[in-house]
Amino acid sequence: MDTLLFFLVAALASFIGSVQAGVVNTAVLAHTVKWGRTAGRRMAVGGAIPEFIYAGVAFLGAGWLVDVLGIGATGITLVVSAILLLLGVYFVFIYRPTPPAPDEDKLAGDLRRGLFLGIANPQLLLFWCGVKLMLVSFGMRGESVADLLAFAMGAFVGAILLLLILVGLGIKAQQRMSPRGLKRLFRGIGMVLLASGCYGLFRSQGWVP
Repeated sequence: MDTLLFFLVAALASFIGSVQAGVVNTAVLAHTVKWGRTAGRRMAVGGAIPEFIYAGVAFLGAGWLVDVLGIGATGITLVVSAILLLLGVYFVFIYRPTPPAPDEDKLAGDLRRGLFLGIANPQLLLFWCGVKLMLVSFGMRGESVADLLAFAMGAFVGAILLLLILVGLGIKAQQRMSPRGLKRLFRGIGMVLLASGCYGLFRSQGWVP
């Protein structure tokens, strides 16, 4: 019974945690609008794999690992804020949601790009550590391999479900919105990412609560 609960809790936490405008989900949405459904789905799979990895690490003792590596909450906030700022600049000033030219190619494979973006988000490690500690506080220690796999797989399933929904939304936006409307949409997303990055940066320095 606990094994099923580990899966369900992780899936729900992953789905809800992925709803916010973050690095992977906004990138999957933009990639889908640019390259189509198949490319978006491949990137979604790549973006969900790190959830499986980080959740598994957290299950085994992410808090201990963070201490060993010397990565504090402030350092992780700075890294994530920098990534959000860069992605925000990209969407505001560079990204053009237009169909690719016949000779235009992607910079990297769809799955590989999603995997890289997910791995480059160390905040996931703290997030899953928090989820695991919450379960421990309820008496669910989870010491079996089955519990570990259920927790990690739940994290993957929750993330991939949300990302596939975004792929569908990207296709609808591609079909129903004009290039100018898409440009405004992603410019707005870019502004949100810039604001989030600035807030995280200021918060890490103690300038805002």
